[in-house]
Amino acid sequence: MLRVGLTGGIAAGKSTVAARLVADGARLIDYDLLAHQVLAPGGQAVEAVVGRFGRQVLAADGSVDRPLLAALVFGGARANRARADLDAIVHPAVYRQAARLEEEWSDRPLVVVHDVPLLAQVGGHIPFSFDRVLDVEAPADVRIARMVNARHMTRDQAVGRIRSQASEEDRRRLADIVIDGSLPIEQMFDSVDRIYRGLASEAEETDRHCEA
Repeated sequence: MLRVGLTGGIAAGKSTVAARLVADGARLIDYDLLAHQVLAPGGQAVEAVVGRFGRQVLAADGSVDRPLLAALVFGGARANRARADLDAIVHPAVYRQAARLEEEWSDRPLVVVHDVPLLAQVGGHIPFSFDRVLDVEAPADVRIARMVNARHMTRDQAVGRIRSQASEEDRRRLADIVIDGSLPIEQMFDSVDRIYRGLASEAEETDRHCEA
């Protein structure tokens, strides 16, 4: 198995790259999806999040009200402390889920992509080492426009989300390969396809060495 980390700035095109990698043959572990699951009814992190942020964040169905939680975490004078507290609850639960998902692929020559939006921020706390790291980037004005038009955020909300993440420079320092998420879609797909072929060859080569 070749373990690949995939990260990128919000609205840079990371999800599109992830979907293309899956279409090419990669296995995907989506950390945003896992974060939704641990905050869903009966999720591993629900009780602890309610304990920290109050019953106001508990929705009628027993899940965490994510929009309300986001408003608490991304706004206000104590936003940084609130974000750190939320991460300390949610991240370990997500990592446990990711490890369980990965088990079925660990002894096969596959490209397993961990889609980790905040890879540059979690740093040494993530309990995985990556054989390769891919970073998807796009100019800030492109990302802001995407968030305003597709996600219906205000410009201030979009700028706030960008500022809440690690800088592009920090992400690039982690990366083995940087993908331009502002390219026309077909050009970006061609680039991702080439990258995947190289990763798949590396996974096969690693498997042959292990068998030898």
